[in-house]
Amino acid sequence: MTQATEDERNAAILQAERLGLRLPAAVLDGVVANQQLLARHHAVVREALAETVQ
Repeated sequence: MTQATEDERNAAILQAERLGLRLPAAVLDGVVANQQLLARHHAVVREALAETVQ
């Protein structure tokens, strides 16, 4: 996993605040890492679906 950037941390904090949640600093990097993993998974699935359609 790559180190979370300040922009990624801020985005996670904003998303949590919109849901009425507070992210402790200790879990912030883990939340960002999970978001990165989910984004990569989503990209792989989209690519696989696009290849299937063709």
